[in-house]
Amino acid sequence: MPAAPDNHDAHDYAERIRERLPRRLQELREAESLSMYALRRLCGVSRDTMSRIEAG
Repeated sequence: MPAAPDNHDAHDYAERIRERLPRRLQELREAESLSMYALRRLCGVSRDTMSRIEAG
């Protein structure tokens, strides 16, 4: 049976995602020539949510 993941490793992984996600989302959005408004409409999220994601 595989060993359970170390909580420290899971925390580090989540932290790396939180650090990279805002920049990557903005890069992909701009590559598709989408405004934040257009992306949030496609995703069905509020302006505040999209702003918080891109702001990190």
